[in-house]
Amino acid sequence: MEKKILIPINFSKHSWNALIFAMGLYKKIPCTFYLINTYQNQGFLSEAIPLVKSDDEEPSPKETSEKGLERIMQGLSFRKENPGHHFETISYQGSLVNGIQEAVDKHGLDLIILGARGDSVSIHTSEDISKVAEDVEQCPILVIPETYEVTNHPNPEIVFPTNFRIPFRQKELDTLIEFSQSMLASIRVLYINSDNKKLSYEQEQYKADLGKHLSGIDHSFHTLTQTTPATGVHLFIESRDSNFLALYQRKQGFFSRLFNKNVMQEVNFDPKLPVLILKEIQ
Repeated sequence: MEKKILIPINFSKHSWNALIFAMGLYKKIPCTFYLINTYQNQGFLSEAIPLVKSDDEEPSPKETSEKGLERIMQGLSFRKENPGHHFETISYQGSLVNGIQEAVDKHGLDLIILGARGDSVSIHTSEDISKVAEDVEQCPILVIPETYEVTNHPNPEIVFPTNFRIPFRQKELDTLIEFSQSMLASIRVLYINSDNKKLSYEQEQYKADLGKHLSGIDHSFHTLTQTTPATGVHLFIESRDSNFLALYQRKQGFFSRLFNKNVMQEVNFDPKLPVLILKEIQ
C-alpha cells in the first residue's frame, strides 16, 4: 500500500538529510513524498537558498520558494533507487504549522519527517519543531537530527515510554510497528514507576492490550522506579545505547507531562537520536 510522506524543506543540509532518510526508510515501499516549503513566516523553514538577482528586482518570496523546490526536484531526478517513489512540491504562503496541517487534511498523510539542526532532535530548543510537534493533529511526526546516520546496528531498538493509563488504538500504533519492521528494530516498552506502586487492574489491562497490538514484532516490557519520567527515559536510553525513541502525544497525557517546563529545568532532554511522535487519531 502506497505511503504518503510529508517533508518540510528549507534547502538546508538537515532538511535534505531528512528527505534522504525518508527515502531509505521506505526504500522498498511505494511512496508519494510531498516536499513543502513555507515562506513569509519566521520559522526555520522560511529560509531560502540564494538565487541570482537581476539588476532590476529581487525575486519574490513565492518565486524563491518555487525555484528552490524546482532545484530539489532536479536533484532528485538523478536518484533512481525506487521507481515507486514519486515526489510532489508544495509552496505555501503562511505559517509552518498551518501549511503542514492543511497538507495532512488534504492528502491524508501517513507521516511527517522533520530534519533538526545539530546533533539532537531539538524538541524544546527549536520553537518551530516544538510547535509542529504540539499543534499538528492526526498525523505522526518523525524528527531526525542533522548529524544522525543510519548504521548497521546488530540489534536496533526503539524505546517506547508509557504509563499504561490510556488505551491505544491499533491505527495509532501502526506507524511505530511499520517503523520497527522497516528498521528491523525491537520495541522496548518502558514504564516509569515514580511512586513505586503496583499497577492497577486497569493499567494491567491496558498493558496486556498493548502487548496484543505489538504481538507481531519483537518487544519487551521494562520498569524503572524512583525516578522522574524524563530522567528515567534518558537513563534507559543511555544505559542501553538505544537507537530510537517513540513518544505518544495526547493532550494532558504522558507526552505533555514529560516535556513541561519544570521537567526541562530538571534535565536537558533533547535526545541525540530520532524521535517518533505518535498522535492521538480519531
